[in-house]
Amino acid sequence: MKFHRITTASDPSLTFIKKLYEDAFPPHERRDWDSLLKLIPESQEMHLDLIHTDDGHIGFIIWWEISGSYFVEHFAIDAELRGKNYGASVLNYYKSLLPGRILLEVEPPEDEYSIRRIGFYERLGFQIQDFSYRQPSYTNPLESYPMLLMGTQIFEESELTVLTKLIKEKIYGQNAVKTR
Repeated sequence: MKFHRITTASDPSLTFIKKLYEDAFPPHERRDWDSLLKLIPESQEMHLDLIHTDDGHIGFIIWWEISGSYFVEHFAIDAELRGKNYGASVLNYYKSLLPGRILLEVEPPEDEYSIRRIGFYERLGFQIQDFSYRQPSYTNPLESYPMLLMGTQIFEESELTVLTKLIKEKIYGQNAVKTR
């Protein structure tokens, strides 16, 4: 498995990433594609990595460096390649690569798919954080959705308060700060 950092909005790999991004995430859980493309050269904190092998593209991960921790904004493996341990290999790679704690959002355990996703992250050492959190919508700054935060270790509530404020400011935009 290989990782290719996308550093320009003209990278040909973006065709694959855009399709997977739109297939894997509903509109309220993803930013406008043009906005994402603008972040690639402009943001020092955001990283978009293509995951591939010599045989082809596997998936992508968008992660941010925020206040000594790391936040996984989006992570997707091509649907045809799921169940082949790529997801676990990718997250284990990033857990060893990044020197700080990793935080990500998951849907509450309301259906079989969300329960399986939480179990997947738990098997990789992620823990549900005891913290009330709502993910701002990318499409409507007045909407938000209940989510769980999972981390590679337990964060103190005061740390999560600071981190989620920064996440909402830097990732979701200024209007999102109001949605705790």
